[in-house]
Amino acid sequence: MKLWVSALLMAWFGVLSCVQAEFFTSIGHMTDLIYAEKELVQSLKEYILVEEAKLSKIKSWANKMEALTSKSAADAEGYLAHPVNAYKLVKRLNTDWPALEDLVLQDSAAGFIANLSVQRQFFPTDEDEIGAAKALMRLQDTYRLDPGTISRGELPGTKYQAMLSVDDCFGMGRSAYNEGDYYH
Repeated sequence: MKLWVSALLMAWFGVLSCVQAEFFTSIGHMTDLIYAEKELVQSLKEYILVEEAKLSKIKSWANKMEALTSKSAADAEGYLAHPVNAYKLVKRLNTDWPALEDLVLQDSAAGFIANLSVQRQFFPTDEDEIGAAKALMRLQDTYRLDPGTISRGELPGTKYQAMLSVDDCFGMGRSAYNEGDYYH
């Protein structure tokens, strides 16, 4: 069994060294990508929290205004007959609604987008994705693995279970097709 695992790993790294893409051939680069993706997920979660807080403020304001306008619209003339209500209406329309507009227009995505843009320059390219797909197909050929085995991630000697989604399989097929590999 150890010989089988060693042979599988040697073949995998041999396949990787034959392909000319950059990222997927280096475990060090791939490890960096894992941590970059983890950082992006954290940044995305922070962005979501900011957006949820913003939406919570907007919902609260909308509920408050709904209660107020349903009361005032029921008897508009009677409501406005009171000078304080007339003042508050003018104040809301002059001050509060523009403040809400400012809140709605706040762009809390800027931090996340900036982080994504910085990280994106280190992302793998289309060539890297094609190379990784080719490496899996060569592994399939070398060990005569059927597509179901590959898609279920049932590779001998691997520590973690990793399945290919339908989208992943389609992507591999597209890569093979675009490279003129009609066998896979």
